[in-house]
Amino acid sequence: MFHRSCRRLLRLSIIAVFLLTLSLLACTQVEETASPENELDLVWEAWTAIEENYASPSQLDAESATAGVLERLMRLGEISPYPFLTDVGRARGQTPPGVPPDLRDVWRGIAMFRLENPDFAQPVLVEAVLDGMVRGLGDPSAGFVTAEQYPMAQEQLESSQEGSYLGIGTGISNDNGELRLSPFRDSQAEKAGVEEGDVLLAVDGIPVAGQAMDSIAERVRGPAGTKVTLQLRRTGEPDPVELDVFRENVELNTINSRLVPGGIGHIWISRFSDATGDQVYSALEELDQYDMLALILDLRSNPGGSAAAASEVAGQFLPPGSLFRYVEDREGARTEDRIMEDVTRLDLEDISIAVLVNDRTSGEAEALAAALQEAERVF
Repeated sequence: MFHRSCRRLLRLSIIAVFLLTLSLLACTQVEETASPENELDLVWEAWTAIEENYASPSQLDAESATAGVLERLMRLGEISPYPFLTDVGRARGQTPPGVPPDLRDVWRGIAMFRLENPDFAQPVLVEAVLDGMVRGLGDPSAGFVTAEQYPMAQEQLESSQEGSYLGIGTGISNDNGELRLSPFRDSQAEKAGVEEGDVLLAVDGIPVAGQAMDSIAERVRGPAGTKVTLQLRRTGEPDPVELDVFRENVELNTINSRLVPGGIGHIWISRFSDATGDQVYSALEELDQYDMLALILDLRSNPGGSAAAASEVAGQFLPPGSLFRYVEDREGARTEDRIMEDVTRLDLEDISIAVLVNDRTSGEAEALAAALQEAERVF
């Protein structure tokens, strides 16, 4: 149970490196056999990278990956599902020898796409195929980034672990194609006048419609003290609203706590950054002052993050030396993570604890829930 999160797909930034050596040939027809130089080697290499980095290969679903590719191709070329999907399903003929047997329909779908779009930019097509392949896996911990996006993605990942980043201090969510903003309390975004539910239209005069979220985030971020101009649509305002927002180092609070009627404490942890352990300790200390009788530890939609922070949180409820989690590789070698001694630990032995999870609880959050359950510390 402790290693269920090992099934999650490792982040696929390695695939972006392939784009640096992109060299593709033109595709001719679905029925053709392998050419001396297979123009789609990059796609099959990507699938190999996925298989090699997945802890449980049996969990991979090539049909879902194929469906993700075909759906992405239809969006890219504004293609109607009928007869495109029917034609792919009916296509026969020999696929090149380098094509994995489970991905023959991927090759056929790409070939049909290029028959209808012979002048389409090859790098854009392959990026779309890789993106569709990863999305088709349906794993929330998996993502595809291009070589150009990789530095920003790496910076964002490191920032989320550290608990701070350079930006304006606002959350962003996709609401049926509209990017809605949620400014953090006391952030530069809130001070500049950004309101909950504002729809982002443009960044520094560049429309965001049709742009990838990573690309938009890259334009919003920048050195502390510099300014970014946001164009927003606001409910009740007939014209777009323009706001100048200064960037700053944004400290991320990864938890929210409160005392609900009945003396029940509620701590919601959105993710695990390096500061989460200290934040949970402070919240528990404050709740304990109000004679807390029970605790709800809310890990719903928590994607994980810092393993050290998750272990620190577990250390508030499990005795030193307890097994927090273990990781077992394909050869059976096992690495254990046990709870360290903590002299500041609160006395919570008599507190009843309930842990909330959902299908988007993963990684270190999933391991924490499993560890508490295995230790019979929660109900």
